[in-house]
Amino acid sequence: MEKQQLTFLKKKYNYNLNRNRDAEKYFRTHTIEECMKYLSLFNTVTRELSNLIIEIESLIGRKMTEYERINGFNL
Repeated sequence: MEKQQLTFLKKKYNYNLNRNRDAEKYFRTHTIEECMKYLSLFNTVTRELSNLIIEIESLIGRKMTEYERINGFNL
């Protein structure tokens, strides 16, 4: 069961990491006014990533590597 939960959390992390990257690209290519419309959503995704890091690290018993934090997981 724990392995399934870890896989689920890693998939969720990868999904939110991609959303975060997409948001960063959007913010670099749009006006401040356009970006402000989505700032709350961006903050929600960022908080979700932070929470997932905590959950994943508690299951794997170690800190996530910088590579894992930036690139996600190979599943």
